[in-house]
Amino acid sequence: MSFNSSEFKRQFPLFSHPENRELVYLDNAATTQRPAAVIAAISDFYSRYNANTHRSSHRLARTATAMVEAVRERAATFLNARSSAEIVFTRGATEALNLLANSIASGLQPGDEIVLSAAEHHANLVPWQMVAARHQLRLLFIPDVNGQPQLQSLEQVLSPRTRVVALSAASNALGFRVEVQSLRARLPAACLLLVDASQLLAHQPVDVQALGCDFLVGSAHKFYGPTGIGLLYGRSAALAALPPWQGGGEMITRVGLYDSDYAAPPHRFEAGTSALAAIAGLGACLAWLQAQDRQAMAVYEAHLNRYLHAELQALTQVMPLKLLTRPEHNVGITALVPAPGSSLAAVDIGHWLDEQDIAVRVGHHCAQPLMDKVGQAGSVRISLAAYNDRADIDRLLGALRQLPLSTPATRAAGLAGAGFGDDLGGIGLHELSQQGSWQKRYRQLTRWAALLSAKPEIRLPQNLVQGCESEVWLTHHCSGERHRFAIDSDARVIQGLSVLLLLLIDNKTSAEIGALDFDQIFAELGLEKYLSPSRSNGFRALLHQALQHVQG
Repeated sequence: MSFNSSEFKRQFPLFSHPENRELVYLDNAATTQRPAAVIAAISDFYSRYNANTHRSSHRLARTATAMVEAVRERAATFLNARSSAEIVFTRGATEALNLLANSIASGLQPGDEIVLSAAEHHANLVPWQMVAARHQLRLLFIPDVNGQPQLQSLEQVLSPRTRVVALSAASNALGFRVEVQSLRARLPAACLLLVDASQLLAHQPVDVQALGCDFLVGSAHKFYGPTGIGLLYGRSAALAALPPWQGGGEMITRVGLYDSDYAAPPHRFEAGTSALAAIAGLGACLAWLQAQDRQAMAVYEAHLNRYLHAELQALTQVMPLKLLTRPEHNVGITALVPAPGSSLAAVDIGHWLDEQDIAVRVGHHCAQPLMDKVGQAGSVRISLAAYNDRADIDRLLGALRQLPLSTPATRAAGLAGAGFGDDLGGIGLHELSQQGSWQKRYRQLTRWAALLSAKPEIRLPQNLVQGCESEVWLTHHCSGERHRFAIDSDARVIQGLSVLLLLLIDNKTSAEIGALDFDQIFAELGLEKYLSPSRSNGFRALLHQALQHVQG
């Protein structure tokens, strides 16, 4: 059976809205869009039977309780669990992993070992770091090649003290699959196998019994479901052995003043009121997804991913771009970076694509150790879903071919005076305000970028601006009553915006700077999006840090 991407896409209301009809959405590894069935189920819960679950005798509560337990049954079927009691609802994979790390670690002894990989999402790394420090556990990492775990070398890190092996089934940053199904037979009997399937569930059916895992986690919003709800599968015996992580209502059978008795799994791990509307949406998502031809979807996505990689590989032959990924054994993720020596930064590419209504993600993707392994601070991540098509890929390719590359690749050497004193006397704000379109304003910013001199001497940890996609350094001193600033970055858009910021605040008094309305100035220049908190390009963080220096 062939897969029809156009018919599939028509099930997603977001794409039918006028403001989104030209949107190319390629940020699916972060979150997928929702089909109408999911949106309708959430609305139906709130409009028809909104009530808290369990321990209430009225009709609405009974209906809501029945819905939650029916979704639990459906989730068990979706994952091929043996029982619905093996399904715990969490707020997402991150909460599920924190639950498991804390509950498992409470029963371990100092010196016990946790085996991970360098490719883990921070959600499957930081919780283990935290409990390892608290309980004196050892973290060991599977040998890797460019961050990709080499499972044939697993035995090198296993020992009689190995208690947990926790691995992602697919990398959220580079897309490669990890053959977790081969692991159970190779692990010590006392070792728990935990699988983070967050990047896998949208792309193929998952059978927890075939995997042989003790625990598996996933976030619904990554496989067409609602935000705020996740699945934790736990093998019955493994779940029963764990103490609860959070305390509160519904996870107890008896509460006294000095002690309590806890409910059996799964309710032992569901303290407080669950995200009930999200659970209703999850149930609709699971029913909808199981009604799709999953095999045909997977074949279609694989073909589209090969086309994307082939076209981008050809593009790298004529443009200063580099691919970090391959399409083989890949869940639909492509990572692209500027080639060495390029005048571009990854964030420049992301901003350029956003201006053309192409949604990708730029950064280390909460996988910083993996990006360190491949020698990159971050990448442009392009991630596919079944509603994408070749026209989306062709729009992306066309936009990349138009990347502004005219700015010189090198900037002037740093000037004397601890990096202060960029010569900006020959330019003015009117050069931006006179530009008639966003493309022209963008190119003007990239021309200004060349005016910001390189300042290696200020690239110190204490000068690094926090909260930026790309690295930006800022220093400040006062010359009499006037504030002097020096800024450096490798991202051309940030360089250009830094020149604009220096035009506004450098060599000005506190009173002069305090009189400026930055939101109004940027709106008049047609650049207000760069001050939007939702646009995480770091310029707002740079402006905030500069103003903190002014205020004292």
